[in-house]
Amino acid sequence: MPVDLTLSPPERNRYFYGLLMDAQRFEKDQRYFNRQRHLLNRLALGSGVLCGLNLTFDSTSGVLTLGPGMGIDLAGREIVVASATAVDPTQLTGPQGNPSGPTPAGSTVLISLAYAERDIDPVPVLVPDCDHPNGCAPSTTKESFAVAVTPAGAVAPFPGCVLSGGFPLPPGAPLQAAIAAQVTANCAAIPANPGIPLGRFTLPAGPLDALSDRLPVYNNTLLYQLIVCLASRVSQISGDVLVYVSGDNQPAAAGAALPNPLVVQLLDGGGNPVAGGSATFTVASGGGSLSAVATSPKGQSQAAWTLGPSGPQTVTAQSPSSKFTVTFQATIHP
Repeated sequence: MPVDLTLSPPERNRYFYGLLMDAQRFEKDQRYFNRQRHLLNRLALGSGVLCGLNLTFDSTSGVLTLGPGMGIDLAGREIVVASATAVDPTQLTGPQGNPSGPTPAGSTVLISLAYAERDIDPVPVLVPDCDHPNGCAPSTTKESFAVAVTPAGAVAPFPGCVLSGGFPLPPGAPLQAAIAAQVTANCAAIPANPGIPLGRFTLPAGPLDALSDRLPVYNNTLLYQLIVCLASRVSQISGDVLVYVSGDNQPAAAGAALPNPLVVQLLDGGGNPVAGGSATFTVASGGGSLSAVATSPKGQSQAAWTLGPSGPQTVTAQSPSSKFTVTFQATIHP
């Protein structure tokens, strides 16, 4: 049964007395529940490794092994590897694990896990039809996997902060706007190859890199551990906090001043403005210039920014009484 991976309104059976239940009706129920589960997996939980799926290489025997585990591919489908599986890095495959030719000597390959289905458990077909001329048909679909070995491309950058506005932002409208901009963006499309990347291996004997391409799924336990670690780190930070107020992501011509100043504010541990608090601004890239810093009784500091001639334009704000910095960016337009 094909898996529906599109973003479209779901349909399910509407039962009533006298409805003929045939194979198509039962398959419609399966498609509905599978599709909804895969959609939530993809858009709410995410894709990557849930547990296990470790790649190891034995230099003595020359065997590359995929360990047992579970993951979710970029289409939201669960993939279970029940036992250790040998991987042949000398044989290239397509995205679904079908052999496509030998691996060139000395090249680096990407090992990925792909979703696959197998029809098993043949049983007699009690009502003869044209689809099963031999009188038997598989009665079970086994959700399985295939190992794909493809040429490795560039390593994707590690995830970074994508929130605009000089994060960390204080609670309120700026933080809400930054988060809403991420959530209200278009739903991520399913790529042509939705497999789970696990690692890259350089022939003939390594090295094996099982970290750079691997995507973890942040389940509740892992998220809780990260929160505990963050809380422990934050508790070690004392003093004031420098926060963003306004002025980020403004456009201007090369060598021209931005229409609005860069503004930051110094707050104490309770979120109150630090009277007389001040910050300094430094051009980090682009070769622009800054005016003298003006301060306010509410702990705000601001400076006018004139852009440089070319290249990325960034300014960093910092204060001696805060461990935090704020980075501003600007865009040169003709």
